[in-house]
Amino acid sequence: MNSIKKKLSRYISISISVLLVSLFFITDISVDSWISNEFDRAMVNKAGLLETLVSEAPEKIDFDFADEFMPEFSGVNDPEYFQLWRDNKIFERSETLKLFEDNELPRLAVALHKSSIINITLPDGRSGRMYFTRFKPQIDSDIDVKEAFGLAREEFVKNQKPMELAYATSNEALNQILWFVDIIFIFTSISAVIAVRLIVFNVVERGLKPLDELNAALKQINLNSEVSEISTNTLPEELVAIAEGINHFISENKILYSREKRITSDIAHELKTPIAELLNLSEVAIKFPNEKQLAASFKTDVLTITQRLKNIVNGILLLQKSASLSELEKQQVNVTLLINTIIITENKNARDVKLSVHHQCENIKTNEFAFTTVLTNLINNALYYSSDSTPIMIDIAPDQKTNKMKVTISNFSTFDYSEQDLVLFFEPLWQKDSSRTSEERYGLGLAIVKSYCEKIGATINVSIEHDQKIVFTIII
Repeated sequence: MNSIKKKLSRYISISISVLLVSLFFITDISVDSWISNEFDRAMVNKAGLLETLVSEAPEKIDFDFADEFMPEFSGVNDPEYFQLWRDNKIFERSETLKLFEDNELPRLAVALHKSSIINITLPDGRSGRMYFTRFKPQIDSDIDVKEAFGLAREEFVKNQKPMELAYATSNEALNQILWFVDIIFIFTSISAVIAVRLIVFNVVERGLKPLDELNAALKQINLNSEVSEISTNTLPEELVAIAEGINHFISENKILYSREKRITSDIAHELKTPIAELLNLSEVAIKFPNEKQLAASFKTDVLTITQRLKNIVNGILLLQKSASLSELEKQQVNVTLLINTIIITENKNARDVKLSVHHQCENIKTNEFAFTTVLTNLINNALYYSSDSTPIMIDIAPDQKTNKMKVTISNFSTFDYSEQDLVLFFEPLWQKDSSRTSEERYGLGLAIVKSYCEKIGATINVSIEHDQKIVFTIII
């Protein structure tokens, strides 16, 4: 099973850890480079100092070096080394080189005034680095070159013989520092990864805690509980929309549940009466088998009651069919012909039905069965729930607002309806007559109309005007 908490913790931990380790790695390389560069710079400065101690006089070259000022070149504790060459011969070397049999530093091929730094093994066996350069010694400032050599200073400098200097020192302390920095880097990286993992896990766990609270609140809600919604007061902003969607879903389901309970009760009530009548007829017929009057009407009564049961069941099945999820096939329907056919079929008492069809609305592409069922029920209702002396008005014209077809069916009702009643018109098995005295009406017709309108993409509304004029409007 996938876990949002684990995935989120893993991805965030890996991302931050990779970022931190990368930063630490770059920092480690930068620090190592800086320390190495500083070490090399110190070597260059020390070698430069040794170069300044060499000066050229008319008949000799002086090396003004004193061991007491640079004891690292004469002692045995952490010794350093230097060596000078002139004319490919050793000119001078440090006292520390004289302590060992291998007492020469390697020479390198470098250009004049150029230098090179390499790693070597020192005469004492330690690892070290050596700076090697080729230079011309400085001229003693107390000597007049013109008088001493008969040349101008520039000419004398050009003809000077170059000297070579090698300076070497141990880099073991440097390597220890670099290793120490690397160890710190590794330890810091591991600690950072562990810390990030713990912090991210705790943060994610706390961040997802509202989801657990939302889940706990959902578990307390059921269709029969008094709690009908989740409070959004303490929820974070990201969960408010989800909670509102859940609340809407709960509200819709509670309404549907209440509706189904009422429908179940109404269906049981509708079926109870004819079943009770059948039982009574059967019991009486069994008890009085020789009663001629009862025997004469028994078959007709049973057929009437059975037909009523059949109509109720057919109405329920038609309502169930209208609510199915299957798509309805559409075809061209002649509206005028269809309505005239329905009027002829339903208007058995030759009532006054006024039909007006706009020329633009004579044909429509829709499902013929669904559209016929809708119009049949509405026209039948209009004929049944109005007095014979009042007309039925059917008007079909383009709707100016939506550019669709507008079907209006109106009649003057024999019942006094209120605005509250209009809300219940399309509820299954709802009847204005709560005693349900009618044996022909079951309150399913308008529910079927509403369901089929939704299936064919139409909207239906009902309104009440003066003198209890009921107006059904379909936009399709």
